Amino acid sequence: MNQESLVLYDPIFQCLTLAGVAAKEGRHVTTEDLGIIENAAMVVDTENTRIIWVGKSKDLPTQYQGIVNRYTCETEVWIPELVECHTHLVFAGDRSHDFSQRAAGKTYAEIAAEGGGILTTLSHTRNASFETLFETAQHEIERFQKLGVGTIEIKSGYGLSLESELKILHCIKALQQNTSVQLVPTFMPAHAIPPEFKGRADDYVKLICEEWIPEVAKAELASYFDVFIEEGYFSVPQAELLCLKAIDHGLHIKIHADQFKSLGGTSLAVKLGAHSVDHLDNITASDIQLLSRSNTVAVLCPGASLFTGTSYAPARQLIDQGARVALTTDFNPGTCPSRNLPLMTTIACAQMKMTVAESIAAITYNAAAALGLEKEIGSLEAGKQFRVCQLKAQSYEVLPYYFGELE
Repeated sequence: MNQESLVLYDPIFQCLTLAGVAAKEGRHVTTEDLGIIENAAMVVDTENTRIIWVGKSKDLPTQYQGIVNRYTCETEVWIPELVECHTHLVFAGDRSHDFSQRAAGKTYAEIAAEGGGILTTLSHTRNASFETLFETAQHEIERFQKLGVGTIEIKSGYGLSLESELKILHCIKALQQNTSVQLVPTFMPAHAIPPEFKGRADDYVKLICEEWIPEVAKAELASYFDVFIEEGYFSVPQAELLCLKAIDHGLHIKIHADQFKSLGGTSLAVKLGAHSVDHLDNITASDIQLLSRSNTVAVLCPGASLFTGTSYAPARQLIDQGARVALTTDFNPGTCPSRNLPLMTTIACAQMKMTVAESIAAITYNAAAALGLEKEIGSLEAGKQFRVCQLKAQSYEVLPYYFGELE
């Protein structure tokens, strides 16, 4: 090992390694699992940006005591860099009119039936230039980064034509070349039925399976495939066809399910070994049990529930039965135009009965697991990537306390 490439951070006022969370694979998280170290030290190899050692400052091994490159972090609380595991970040326009209509009493389904909702954003996004999408999305990534986020999953799904979906995916690829934030691209043509296929959902599914998935996979533009299972969108049989084709082409699976109605999306996600199933506001008791016995991560979207005025997902039941639970902003123009992932922990603790420890695990290790990245990020352990969120605070407990207003 090249000693010149090593950096020593010592002391760190408080460091949360989340080693216990990782050891339990994100289930039944307690405060003790956060791996809280007071007056900590960390050794990092800058050649590969990996953590070499972490522990109490007084226990620093002899071979690292002579490191020349040293930094003092005695006023900082360190936690793993935050992981945003569900966004629809590349789009054009907004849906403030939709929000105004919901405030006046209309439902999400009623607005969508009148041509609003996702189809409003579809029109703006199809008409937007690549440069406009890129510049807008780059600004949004910077806003996430300022709030401690170092990894962001980004879905397509606001184009719903092959040309527009490819435009979004190429935009995500270009964005990755211009940011230190790790981006995870997801292909989601099954976000809604585009207007040109109104009344012909099966034809649209067939087109995606036969032409779009193979092209996207061949171009290596996505890591994941996602589908929205809901009345008026995609059925479980349609979703299964789409997901099986995506799996055949090497894509991993994520599924939107049980947001407004329980139609069987959770059981499909478990059956297919999906990395995550997201929303779950109306998941059934039997599906909670099924999910809790699986490795599929339950990704909950408290901001969307708050913004739409709908019920929150049953986080307490999921956690108590052993499910791995992650939190997300679900950043999108229609149901949660917020980039504030720390704020989601505030809502989760105050409204969904999650503990502070559970909420922190939900935006770090478990969110990483929802992207299949838990071996690389999500905890601060030797061998993992050096990705740290540094808080100017006296305790990690400020993260959900200050409504997402972090320094």
